[in-house]
Amino acid sequence: MAVDTYALISTNDLKSWIGISAIDTSSDAQLEDAVDRASDMVEQYLDRHIVERTYREWIDPEGQRTIVAREWPITSVKTIAFGASDAMTIQIDNADDVLATVENDGSSLKFNRISASGVSSSASLAFSTYLTTSLLVDQINSSVAGFTASLVKNAYSYTLHRFGGRGLVEAVMNLTYARDNISEYRIEFETSRIHLMSDRFPNYRDDYRYTNTFPGSFQSVFIEYNAGFASVPDDIKQVTIDIAADLYRLRMEDLTKNSESLGDYSYSRAPTSERFVQTLERLIGHRNLR
Repeated sequence: MAVDTYALISTNDLKSWIGISAIDTSSDAQLEDAVDRASDMVEQYLDRHIVERTYREWIDPEGQRTIVAREWPITSVKTIAFGASDAMTIQIDNADDVLATVENDGSSLKFNRISASGVSSSASLAFSTYLTTSLLVDQINSSVAGFTASLVKNAYSYTLHRFGGRGLVEAVMNLTYARDNISEYRIEFETSRIHLMSDRFPNYRDDYRYTNTFPGSFQSVFIEYNAGFASVPDDIKQVTIDIAADLYRLRMEDLTKNSESLGDYSYSRAPTSERFVQTLERLIGHRNLR
């Protein structure tokens, strides 16, 4: 077992803090578990991810000029796209199928089919493997039984609009994609605010204060970007170490016992959950409060 790719500390960070030699591997499984659990606790409290990674996100712009991506700070933007155009069509080969549906969950196309004789089949095509709609169409036609696809526009597969299982028994399906990625915009990288400066297809309505706005339709803006820190900030790292160290030590303790007395000697301690909350509150300045 190894710690998660995006863990906030390493096993050696934890070993150094609690006084275990880096070459001592006897407790690595427990230490790695503590690292992962502590990292999860910190990120859940902060309501954000910390270590830099790639995100693909659909945003509800509500007709505004400024939108905000989910994660920050942004380090790079691959594309921002909106609007809708047809990319491909899908239809079934057998009109007597009882059920034939396609779903786009944002990372793959999923096919489900029940034939007239009651035979069920399914398939899934990952966008990470088929990055373009041309590749998707070719793969559907060559390997997904019961379905036929036609290409309208060769587009980036991840920009296909998402939807749940839609039926094809009585209709041909049109899959649309976010087409416009050349409009002018500005980015505030530290806060992930994105401001549209000009739009190829502006709105000129009298009741609009601005002529250039993002679309008002549901989840109409697609953004693929990198966000997070290349190196975990020191205060976040230290809090994660403190929590991981507590988790490691507490595995051998009776957590139901918060006080004890023996003659003139007595001690008490705060409940474990309260201690964790107090530790996490040291990071309130990093918390997602938007």
